[in-house]
Amino acid sequence: MEVLKSGDVPALVTNIEVMNILTKRIEQRQEQEQQNETQEAARNKKGNKLRHRDFIEEKVYEYLQSTPCAIVDFEKMPEFVGRLKGTHTKEEDAASLTKVDAEIKEGGKEIENETSDKKQGYNLMNAEILQISNHMPVHLVEIHLMIEELMGRMDEVKQNELLQLIAEYAGVPGEQMEEEEIFEEAL
Repeated sequence: MEVLKSGDVPALVTNIEVMNILTKRIEQRQEQEQQNETQEAARNKKGNKLRHRDFIEEKVYEYLQSTPCAIVDFEKMPEFVGRLKGTHTKEEDAASLTKVDAEIKEGGKEIENETSDKKQGYNLMNAEILQISNHMPVHLVEIHLMIEELMGRMDEVKQNELLQLIAEYAGVPGEQMEEEEIFEEAL
């Protein structure tokens, strides 16, 4: 075991990133096995050395296939994390400024307040963002378990906005979210 120097922080990797890495490794291994079919002796030698590693990688990959990260688009994760933190891309800022300009011309300030709230993000710590991206919660109760002192940090409207943002990236069908909202309103 290695002792970390003060200031060194271990890298945190999401399930989505692990799944992406394992997908690439398993595909590469399968391609190599197909190419090496004629070289039986070399493959047997390699197979004996690394079969345990290969087995573990395949089992982890199978498990991750059963989690919410299996349906999440890996390419959209940096954008998702940026929206959770409150950082936006230039295209998003330009779009929000256009909405603000249009609303100001009409004399209202409702959208202006909305965009300033979105720029602040959700005031989440890195560990909370990691948990959210790993579990992709769909219910308020799940968010309460992942975010410390949620009621003091976000009001109910902000919590529902967070759920909607997660649903955008988690691939939850719109009808399912509507049914869940109707159920929650009934309570």
